[in-house]
Amino acid sequence: MTTVTPQSAVPAPLLVRKAGQHGLTRDRLRGNSWERLSRGLYGPREPGRSTTDLARMTTPVLPRDSGWAHLTSARLRGWWTPNQLGPHVLLASTTSRVHVQRRGVYVRRSVFAEVEVVDGIPVSTPAQTLIELARDLVLVDLVPMVDCALAAGADPDAIMAAARPRLRGAATLRRAVQLADPKSESWWESVLRLVHVLTGLGPVECQVELFSQGSFIARTDLHLIGTHRYPECDGGEHRQRDRHDADLGREKWMSRSDYERYGYSTREIARQPEMIIRDAEDARGWRHDPERARTWWRWTKSSTLTGYGRTCLAARLARYARAAIRA
Repeated sequence: MTTVTPQSAVPAPLLVRKAGQHGLTRDRLRGNSWERLSRGLYGPREPGRSTTDLARMTTPVLPRDSGWAHLTSARLRGWWTPNQLGPHVLLASTTSRVHVQRRGVYVRRSVFAEVEVVDGIPVSTPAQTLIELARDLVLVDLVPMVDCALAAGADPDAIMAAARPRLRGAATLRRAVQLADPKSESWWESVLRLVHVLTGLGPVECQVELFSQGSFIARTDLHLIGTHRYPECDGGEHRQRDRHDADLGREKWMSRSDYERYGYSTREIARQPEMIIRDAEDARGWRHDPERARTWWRWTKSSTLTGYGRTCLAARLARYARAAIRA
């Protein structure tokens, strides 16, 4: 008589070859309680499973000498990801020369692939993750990810070394490292910095501490160096009551000390950069130049700040999904 292990006691994920040890047949695995994660691998059915959870569960079917890469590596590492990034296929890289695709997983073969273990899961090194991302992301989307990687301890020299000459994406990655600032504390703060830097309104400094008569007043997202202007990104958390009250008090202290705080919502950063640019021009006492706004839109047209850019990125990621489905 075969003993069936209660589903709650069955290890997840479950390799098909081990199903018999728990009294499970293939027909049982194909039922409503289980779902196929990849070839020969099943897990409990769970609607809306996140990319990171799916990657953790699918790790057992990765080929030898492989690790999660690209956006999957970034998410497993907790890095910021591009604006409104939708679902995408799991991405991995391997040094194997054999075709080793797994259904539901796109595996890129590369002699340069380097893997390390993070929280028990094999992932591409930060440098290799970023050069893979640089193949598909434009500069405005890549810089915030480099900011986050550097803040998490990535070695900038290793990143530059990974950006080998004539390698696709290498020039974009090298430029991103030059523009990066590990002091940035959010994806949108990084983009707000780029609005000023890429339009020639810099230099700017991140996370500046302000004092009045020797007493600490506030720490600001950005400082437009050479002015009293301090641009900041006001996310949704700033509208929560306690945070809002604290912000109002902070703004009063800054105003009394002749510090000009200008807060911008994420919607304004994405859709009204002209206003941010004009504010910075006024702070510097410069004549308004419409070319600065046009310059910014040229940089952002293909980024995830625009619907067109998000569509373009989705199309680039879709080719990985098509290859994974065919596996």
